[in-house]
Amino acid sequence: MKNLVYESLDELYEAKKVPTTKKGKEKKFKKTMGEWKEGELNIGKSNKKVPKSKKGQKQAVAIALSQTGRSNKK
Repeated sequence: MKNLVYESLDELYEAKKVPTTKKGKEKKFKKTMGEWKEGELNIGKSNKKVPKSKKGQKQAVAIALSQTGRSNKK
């Protein structure tokens, strides 16, 4: 079982594969939104796809922000 306590943010980013540079975050965000537009973006680990509606677009943005590590800002 993987240890869920991380010594630093670097370990957390490495474990989650979160991009650390601004350019990397932008690239990951665009890739995720592209997946949504093509209908390939999944909700969580399930095989359910994010719908192509306004609500689905908001979900896709939330997923993309989460994957890039931007959703943790206060």
